[in-house]
Amino acid sequence: MNETIDKYIPRIREIRPGLDIAGITHNGEGLINEVFIVNNDIVFRFAKNEVGVKVLAAEIEILNLIRPHIALNIPQPFYAGDDVIAYRLLAGETFSKGRLSHLNEADKQAIAGQLADFLRTLHTIPADETLPITSAPAHYEDWVKIRRDVEEKVYPLLMTHQVEWANDLFDQILSDSGNFNYTPCLIHGDLGPYHLLFNRDTHRLNAIIDFGVSGLGDPATDLGNLLQVYGESFVSRFYQNYPQARRLMKRARFYAQAIELQWALSGIASGETFWFAAHLGGARDINRDSEFTNDANF
Repeated sequence: MNETIDKYIPRIREIRPGLDIAGITHNGEGLINEVFIVNNDIVFRFAKNEVGVKVLAAEIEILNLIRPHIALNIPQPFYAGDDVIAYRLLAGETFSKGRLSHLNEADKQAIAGQLADFLRTLHTIPADETLPITSAPAHYEDWVKIRRDVEEKVYPLLMTHQVEWANDLFDQILSDSGNFNYTPCLIHGDLGPYHLLFNRDTHRLNAIIDFGVSGLGDPATDLGNLLQVYGESFVSRFYQNYPQARRLMKRARFYAQAIELQWALSGIASGETFWFAAHLGGARDINRDSEFTNDANF
């Protein structure tokens, strides 16, 4: 065992007295949590800092709010302290783009339906202003600032054609602040493939995890995350179950592409090289926006 595991084992035993620890794995790559999986059965997440403490508290609040409404499995903590939560490990494998590509058309559509139902439900759960605000940037002013920072810190690393692409991307959305008119709703905020758990026997999603970034925000953020990973040929399948998603696509397409610039900026600012590669391997079939209607409800 490593020093970090040794440090937290007494805390784990306090939370689960009598637990026979036959095996334990540690994931410390997260920015705000130390994560331990004991006996391939129980997840313990300890906040690394004060930000992590606040995030865990907000996550518990959101999980309790959405659990009665969501069909897919989500974490159900049996213990929640000031700086730790613990819950049963949810079964499933990372739903990678590769796994999606090997499914037949019926299975692809069925999973698209699961995700569309999840988003439609999540985005329409009654939520008041006391809920936390997602950390995902989703306001015109946010992206104006991000653009300035990208121009200053990322552009010097790019080739000419890449700068042209980035300028065009920002110009499309930032030319009109009205493109960011939406009514905040509850979003997941971080729908990466590692947060979607796939059952290889049933060819369906079993669970959605990690609601640490969740909160009030732009519903297009969730679609943008999925666009970046799986592409528009997959996300367009959502319209059957979530027809309102069509109205979110202009911002979703922007988020899907701008996230690469955003994380490059994070890598430069933090000095952590992980962020430069965080979104490699995403899909590229994102359509140039031709039709878009602002809708005050979304």
